[in-house]
Amino acid sequence: MQANTHRDDSRSPRYYRIYQALLSSIQSGGLKPGDSLPSETSIAQTHDVAPGTARKAVDMLVDRGWVERQHGRGTFVRRADFSHSLARFFRLTDREGVQLHPKSELLGIRELPAPADIARHLEEPEHASLIEIERVRRVDELPLLHEVIYLSRDRFLPLLSLPAEEWGDLLYPLYEQLCGEVVFRATDTLSAGPAPAGPAHHLGLSPGSQVIEITRLAKGYDERPLEWRLSRGRLDWFHYSFDIR
Repeated sequence: MQANTHRDDSRSPRYYRIYQALLSSIQSGGLKPGDSLPSETSIAQTHDVAPGTARKAVDMLVDRGWVERQHGRGTFVRRADFSHSLARFFRLTDREGVQLHPKSELLGIRELPAPADIARHLEEPEHASLIEIERVRRVDELPLLHEVIYLSRDRFLPLLSLPAEEWGDLLYPLYEQLCGEVVFRATDTLSAGPAPAGPAHHLGLSPGSQVIEITRLAKGYDERPLEWRLSRGRLDWFHYSFDIR
């Protein structure tokens, strides 16, 4: 999807200007995840254009992933679903094919000055205050992933006072409920490397054992970086899967 370029489009086609207006409302939070867009008839009347022009603007939002049409219900601001993202990389079914659900254990949360590379990913000033979250994700008590997650302290301050028993298995609902920050999309990058002593210990491996490394940069609707994380996973559970359509 493409972000709002904020350029002067007074000479752009009318459908494109309507698209930009709707996109601006999504990125600024005027239209929130799950909200219904006005009908195309209403958009056409508001902007004094033909219904086909309004439809073309909405088509652009659909094509670029900002909204989705639901048959018989309308068009809604799209909410990304990351609940099964681990299944892309790891076998999360038992021998009978029954889905397994990873459980998360919070190891710690702390404030720290941003390391230079993390600050760059998050577009924060060097040495800005960050939150670092460390956790392990398990399947049937077997450690599957060790994760270190970095967030802006200013934007995610409520997490620092959240009791450990209230964290749960999924972080993104907490980001939204406590901090008002919604993850819209994320880019995962896959590689392999040796596990440092700490992560290796939590994964039940010897230091230097080869693991799968997944880095993720997650962004909000306004395209600002929200989260950078490094996940290290056991090779014996690795099973990359990707649908090509």
